[in-house]
Amino acid sequence: MRCRPLPPPAARRLLAAVALLAAAPLGASEHRTAAASVLTIAAARPLRAQLRPAPVNRHIHGVVEDAGTGQPVVGATISVTWTDAGGTQQRQGRSDRHGHVDFRDLPPTRVVLRARMLGYAPFERTLDLTEDDVLLKVRLELAVVQLSQVAVTADTTVDALEQVVSLTSLDRAALDKTRGQTLGETLKQLPGMAVIQLGPSIAKPVIRGLNSQRVLVLNAGLRQEDQQWGTEHAPNLDSFDADAVTVVRGAGTVLYGADALGGVVRVDHAPVADSGPMRGDVALNTFTNSRQGALSVAVQGGGLAVPLIGRTGYRLRLTSRVAGNGGAPDYYLSNTGFRELNGSATFGVQREWGRSELLISRFGTELGVLRQAHAGNFDDLQRAMTAPPRDSAFTYDIDRPNQRVSHNTLRWTTTRLLDDASELELVYGLQYNHRREYDNHGPLRFRDEPAFNLKLYTNSLDVRWKHAPWRGLFGTVGVSGVIQGNQTLGKAFLIPGFDLQQGAIYAQEAWGRGRFSLSGGLRADAISQTTLAFADAGIRSPAGTKSWRGIAGSFGAAYQIVEGWDASLRVARAWRPPTVNERYAQGVHHGTAQYELGDATLDQERSTGVEAGLRYAGVRGTLDVSAYDNRIDDFIFLRPREPVFTLRGAFPAFNYARTDARMRGLELAGTWSVTRWLALVGNATAVRGTDRLRAQPLYDMPADRALVQARVTGERARLGVWYAGVGTQLVREQDGVPEGTIYTLPTAGYALLQAELGTSGALVFGRALDVSLSVSNALDTRYRDYLSRYRLFVDDAGRDIVLRVRAPLW
Repeated sequence: MRCRPLPPPAARRLLAAVALLAAAPLGASEHRTAAASVLTIAAARPLRAQLRPAPVNRHIHGVVEDAGTGQPVVGATISVTWTDAGGTQQRQGRSDRHGHVDFRDLPPTRVVLRARMLGYAPFERTLDLTEDDVLLKVRLELAVVQLSQVAVTADTTVDALEQVVSLTSLDRAALDKTRGQTLGETLKQLPGMAVIQLGPSIAKPVIRGLNSQRVLVLNAGLRQEDQQWGTEHAPNLDSFDADAVTVVRGAGTVLYGADALGGVVRVDHAPVADSGPMRGDVALNTFTNSRQGALSVAVQGGGLAVPLIGRTGYRLRLTSRVAGNGGAPDYYLSNTGFRELNGSATFGVQREWGRSELLISRFGTELGVLRQAHAGNFDDLQRAMTAPPRDSAFTYDIDRPNQRVSHNTLRWTTTRLLDDASELELVYGLQYNHRREYDNHGPLRFRDEPAFNLKLYTNSLDVRWKHAPWRGLFGTVGVSGVIQGNQTLGKAFLIPGFDLQQGAIYAQEAWGRGRFSLSGGLRADAISQTTLAFADAGIRSPAGTKSWRGIAGSFGAAYQIVEGWDASLRVARAWRPPTVNERYAQGVHHGTAQYELGDATLDQERSTGVEAGLRYAGVRGTLDVSAYDNRIDDFIFLRPREPVFTLRGAFPAFNYARTDARMRGLELAGTWSVTRWLALVGNATAVRGTDRLRAQPLYDMPADRALVQARVTGERARLGVWYAGVGTQLVREQDGVPEGTIYTLPTAGYALLQAELGTSGALVFGRALDVSLSVSNALDTRYRDYLSRYRLFVDDAGRDIVLRVRAPLW
């Protein structure tokens, strides 16, 4: 007689029963009895299945792992969503201490499983439960893990690390919609964010009204040291390299240091796997406004045999961007083109002991500076500020004034897994930034010799111990050090050469029980700044050393009110010393086209802030509300003064000054899934900066702004996941202008229409392509943003149509 094979579920039950039987300590007679029982059960189940309908319930059994190490991820939020006659349904759960997750009694239909863990890249997969149960392994990307663990503890750790209200993350899919633009352009539509704009090539992030030396940018886990004190010195990094970006709004000084008084922007790269085949992709972007073209090619793989090391993974990227003059609605912005060439190489290994990566990168750009902003005399300056530009033809040529900037980075990071489930992380960085700025007036206008020639060398080391949970506590203890030197080699003077040393020790801990959680941390810093005398006796730049010491700390609490609703409260105290430019600037700041004068008597800023948050996350929508009140004593700012005439021309002038300031603000963000295919997204930001000593508004505070979008999505077999959206950015009139403002600044509000259309995974000649078309300022609206550094001279950018295509190389 022929035996019919058991159906797959029964076979699995039989194998599981035999395995349990073999492991049990039974005697011979007990083995025979148990074996008979096992065979009877295994055979009976298929027989009963023939006598009654198949069960309608399905199960999902899974494990959540770290993609880099294979270690279980504990506390990840897992949701399963499906649609039936009653509408959208959802079940939620969390991975246990072994990373396991189990959903039972699910309907036999197609469901969407999503996994979220703060700082990991969101995981989403459609599962078909119509035929059988599903056994699934969820692998969360490690690069964003590093981002999440640091970003959370820098803000406030709450129940399951999920309820931090002043943090926003962008995954790779979101970043793909802005590739080819600056980091500031990518972030400016997030809640709490604005940008300082200088034409099409420079956009500097502003968080809660603070920028430059108060906002720290971390690139691949390394502090970005690229002369960031200048408001026109945008982060020197390749936007195509980023796989995730997280913005921490509010002081993050405990883990990051004094540069994070206003907030932190983390740019993280995906880990390099040391196994797997070679693969690659190419991205091509085109922009109509500046006729920009951007091309980026990446190749990565594993199994590279390296002597003495063994199996090694690699990732190589080369990016080029070329743009001509940007265009306002009525004219081109003369001499605002740029050229950019970037490259990076990353090598990594994963072993039982942990992981290690080496990154080598170079960023290089040449960019023009708006010609109208550099006037030869007071009459020319007055005309430039009151009349439209006369020279407005399009060209790719870059003339004087212009800048050439290069940034070279070597980063080595190693994470050692310790026996007690803790980790020891080491990050070493070596950076070299070279900035040259060329004049179009004065004695150097006909010579290939920079007016400014700044060379910045930075060595940094961070050692962090992420300890295993102890009596309910988990967190990070670390030490860090920075040694930095800046050379001023140009013929003109703005800042002196200097040497800087910084050392710190810090700890951040979190504790949670049930619906309640606490987070707190302390950091102690010692900073020494030595300035070097300038050779010209007419320059006020004495040699000397100034030192500062300070303590920063934060404490936060969070409570889950009911399922889906969380509230949090956080208090933070931070400080930062004045930078060299704030103390000793004396000259024309080339990129901003303004004369600046420092104040050697400036001392450290001291900040005390409180913020509260309310968050909702449900099946159909989300809501985030944050409110904050931050007082900064001895706040340093640029105060306008009468224009100054120099050998290099006539320029608006500003002095560095100090006051006691107060920053208050409200941030809203929300999403609503109206139907399965229609979603509404919006956010709004309001900041009020007040000079407490003079009872008037602070200079250069962002105007109130809001963003509203409607988006439809769908999926077709060959078209992939498609989407279309339309939205508007609304900016209110800036009525908070100080009385002491000498120059007539643009304060009018404006509204910009934007639209997008695209698809991900469209099949073209057998290849899956990502294609998108977006339009910004679709109505070609004339406007000048209050924070634009060219606001005195020209309108901001007009309509821009952007085409983005990304395809695999093979």
